[in-house]
Amino acid sequence: MRRRCAGWVNGALGTRAHRQSITISSPARGPVMTTAAIVQARSTQFQDKDLILQSLGEKTALIRVLDRCARIAGVDQVICTIPESEVETQLALEILRNGHLLSVGPDSDPLSDLTHAVEDYGVETVVLVSAASPFIDPGICAKVLELYDSASADYACNTMPALFPRGLECEVFPAVLAAEANRIAREDYAREDATLWMREHVYLQKANLRGPGGGLESLNWMVSNQAQLDQARLLFDELGEAAGEASAAELAALCLRRPDLSGEISEAAGEGNPVAHLRADIESAVASLKIAA
Repeated sequence: MRRRCAGWVNGALGTRAHRQSITISSPARGPVMTTAAIVQARSTQFQDKDLILQSLGEKTALIRVLDRCARIAGVDQVICTIPESEVETQLALEILRNGHLLSVGPDSDPLSDLTHAVEDYGVETVVLVSAASPFIDPGICAKVLELYDSASADYACNTMPALFPRGLECEVFPAVLAAEANRIAREDYAREDATLWMREHVYLQKANLRGPGGGLESLNWMVSNQAQLDQARLLFDELGEAAGEASAAELAALCLRRPDLSGEISEAAGEGNPVAHLRADIESAVASLKIAA
């Protein structure tokens, strides 16, 4: 499989004025290259290391994320990465017994884990989703993936600017950029945030799926602490197991009718979108959630 990557010339990035589109051959690694949804599950990402193994309805919060990723159109496989130090824990068992692929990376940092997963499974295109997103919308992720292909972008997301409810973040990029970021990034902060190098690189062409805004971006469906988990459980109490497959539009309509069922983003608590200050080179038309009255 081959991927056209604007600005990438023999492993180097040319100036914007001289950018050209060339074909990069991915290294042969056994099976046919794939598009994979990758979820990075490091317990150190959460205030409570067992948080993603807590229940949301009849499944754990982590499995809610992985099951939703499996429904993204255009994704061939779902891979969950964990560091080697957690290979003999309940976390690894939970991933495997629910039928998802497991990649065990080095203990060093998320960027190393991501690169390891890409190499492990011969991934060509990465759809990156947070382990703290049990309400990730497969339809929105599919639109980001479509935008990535149609715009011939190097990187696509739905957070530049962030106008979707928090917890719907999705990033798409070629595996070769993950490898390059892993080679170049040295500072701890750049390795803890696996896509920071891509988002900030001036010569990479970025595309953004524009969210509806209008106040919906203040809704917060992330689950990264106990208070957010308790809030998410309210949605399952209200909808039952249907909450596990409810679309963003359905959830937003419910939350607008019942504000008590959704938390709001607290900038003071560090819940603001980390890429809010960045803007993409290409932006789609507004992606409406088509909220029913």
